[in-house]
Amino acid sequence: MRSVRLLFLSLLIAPMALADTRVFVSLAGTLLEAEITAVAGDNVTLKRSSDLQTLVVNRKTLCKEDSAYIASWAAQHPDLATAPAAMGTTAPVQKYRLVCQTQPVKSNRSGADPYQRTFEHTYNFNISSQEVNRELQDARGLALILAKNTSDRNGDLIVLQKEEFDITIRPQSKMVHTTQPVRLTYVVGGDSPDVGVKSYGYVLIIRDAAGNVLHVEASPDTSAKFTKEILALPEAPCLVNRDFKLRSQTDLPMGYISF
Repeated sequence: MRSVRLLFLSLLIAPMALADTRVFVSLAGTLLEAEITAVAGDNVTLKRSSDLQTLVVNRKTLCKEDSAYIASWAAQHPDLATAPAAMGTTAPVQKYRLVCQTQPVKSNRSGADPYQRTFEHTYNFNISSQEVNRELQDARGLALILAKNTSDRNGDLIVLQKEEFDITIRPQSKMVHTTQPVRLTYVVGGDSPDVGVKSYGYVLIIRDAAGNVLHVEASPDTSAKFTKEILALPEAPCLVNRDFKLRSQTDLPMGYISF
């Protein structure tokens, strides 16, 4: 019965649309008059008729008649239809104006030992949209929190956390993501070098629903150029070199890290 109602709505309003547009009907019953500009797997890029703004939606959120229409459109426009991201391709990037203010937070958790220093670290990512009309939907953020073994002469990095989170931001709005706290300990040895783990920085990557990278920032800045390698990393914690290539996990100094 539900599918019949959705089909009736689509057929009733469709004549009102222009030749190159269609009234898409979501499974929730909402209507959107738009035209398809690209298809990448289940992700469809639409140009909204009311303001000519583009947005990416997943065809699984649309009624079955719309899904069939999208498949037919993709077959007729092979130059604008690509394989899913898992096959190594993505939809055309729809630029989106984002600004992020990152605030590292460090608090002292030291005990009675005067030579031991323990600090709890978190990061607050304040993500703002500078778009006037477009809403960012079904995007994903990836936060990589980094540390360094103070006694590691190779300069390798410890990926402490690899957190993924959902991002939906209305125009001229913002959201905040705070990473889970992690405690790092190091020992001050007087005349001897410090032993333990210290904070090193972070990487933030934001991708749209089709997997296109919209925003990358890092501290230090040089880490931002290794986006591809970072996205391919396994679950944290793990050990990597400065090019974010995986190292042996047996060298992780877990005795100085706690979550």
